[in-house]
Amino acid sequence: MEGTNLNIKVNLIATFKVLAGKNSLVLKMENGQSVLDAFFLVLQHIPALKPHWLDQNGLPHIYVHVFLNGDDVSTLMDGMRTKLQEGDCLDFIPPVAGG
Repeated sequence: MEGTNLNIKVNLIATFKVLAGKNSLVLKMENGQSVLDAFFLVLQHIPALKPHWLDQNGLPHIYVHVFLNGDDVSTLMDGMRTKLQEGDCLDFIPPVAGG
């Protein structure tokens, strides 16, 4: 149903949580919107993340890891264009270095 509102939970992990000053939020989205739409909606709510999430062309940095319901979005058939459903959960994870 077009126009239906979806509640999408967003978790901000590690440094993203610190930059945002919060660890989670709920996005009100329209039916048919994608992970990419949610990505930019988070930035509307939390502009402090823009320099960390966007490259110089205003596109998502490849090192921002996005998970949809525990699955790495980059492994999904539609990637960032994957349509969201009511109750979906997105996790935004910064790059992690270690050894």
